[in-house]
Amino acid sequence: MINFETLIKKSIMKKLVFPFLALALFSCNETKIPKTNVIFGGNIQNPNGDKFKISSSEKVVGEFEVNKDGSFKDTINEIESGYYYIRYNNETSPIYLEPGFDMDLKLNPEEFDESIVYSGTGALENNYLAQKALNKEALGKLDSYQYLGTLEEKDYVTKMDSIKNVELQFLEHSNITNESFKALEKANITYDWVNKMRRFEPYKRFVTKNPDFKKSTAFPDVLSQVELENESLIGVQQYKNFLSNYYSEKSTAQAKKDSIAQDVAYLKMVAQEVQSPKIKEYLLYNAAKYGVTYTKELQNYYDIFMANTTNVAHKKEITEKYEKLLKLSKGATSPKFDNYENYAGGTSSLDDFKGKYVYIDVWATWCGPCLREVPALKEVEAKYHDKNIVFVSMSIDKAKDHEKWKTMIAEKELKGVQLFAPKDWSSDFVTAYGILGIPRFIMIDPEGNIVDANAPRPSSKELITLLESLNI
Repeated sequence: MINFETLIKKSIMKKLVFPFLALALFSCNETKIPKTNVIFGGNIQNPNGDKFKISSSEKVVGEFEVNKDGSFKDTINEIESGYYYIRYNNETSPIYLEPGFDMDLKLNPEEFDESIVYSGTGALENNYLAQKALNKEALGKLDSYQYLGTLEEKDYVTKMDSIKNVELQFLEHSNITNESFKALEKANITYDWVNKMRRFEPYKRFVTKNPDFKKSTAFPDVLSQVELENESLIGVQQYKNFLSNYYSEKSTAQAKKDSIAQDVAYLKMVAQEVQSPKIKEYLLYNAAKYGVTYTKELQNYYDIFMANTTNVAHKKEITEKYEKLLKLSKGATSPKFDNYENYAGGTSSLDDFKGKYVYIDVWATWCGPCLREVPALKEVEAKYHDKNIVFVSMSIDKAKDHEKWKTMIAEKELKGVQLFAPKDWSSDFVTAYGILGIPRFIMIDPEGNIVDANAPRPSSKELITLLESLNI
């Protein structure tokens, strides 16, 4: 049997001694930094992009011009202590910032995660985070739901406990003296453990194909070991994941009981049960910024959100999306795509399919959930091959992955009309539909009007119900 603890320890020891002590020498910087600012710079080896960004979960907080030699440096003003992400050419990595940090980063895009090294004030915290990410990556498939779902209950609990304990040891041996950061990290590790423990049942149900699988009464009660509402942890990702999952599970049960949509039930439950205004605001916005584009009850969803949020910027953002979505209601004229590259040759436009229903699958080669829909999509296409409907798969891969798109179509023998959107996420059709996540499915009638801007997935029985209702 594979020993998780040994595997993680081996990964840790490769770089644990790494530049922690050496980098501590660079931590005393005489530069006087305003107490609300961060100075951040670095050097990118083999630069392949001219922009380097640091973002929170909501916005870009720092954008840097990368010089031809790979160097960059600037000040991020009015920064709040917490977790952020660095982004360079679609690669990301976690970073922790505090007012007063003065850091430099060395990075090689060809290796990215493996090449990250920080120096300066804040280096200890961030070299720890970089190595922590590598430790997670080292687990590979052993941290996947496909593998974890094969474990017996006792072994699963042992593995999760082992991972948590080793991660806490890694934190303690990191030489970090920043107690605020360490407290956040301990919470991150603990809530990550809680989240994984709570996934035992769904993992087993997936692997065993038994939807009725239940854990035993001896399974640890993890909820009793953590706080439900703690505003000081609202910047901790695993705590936020915990909250979202907790209320998602509760609202799913409530939705079945009340015979209402789950997304509407979620907003109602958060509005009614969450006491902390800060946590309530986060949960409502975090759900609505994507959920408003997918809900089947747009007006009701929007009204509940607006009645229970106080953040002016959030209200403005969701209102703009709501007003855009009103134009995508059933019966409205569909936005068009024109002259998108067709894998079979030439180009295709929506108007080319006038007189037929059009079922559009917006996807990408890197999207796992998209690829999981392929077998079901093939089955539906085969069943309706001679009917009055055309199946269009629209890739929003980036231009650099054009050949990968063509190769995947050939290897997976993808059917239907295969199109390549010219500007990936920024393509006219994609932005007109407000698409923020994929896969996304759209049904359009023979006259070019919208049947359903959020049509059922191929794997859903609701799609066949929809097709039958249209007498296709």
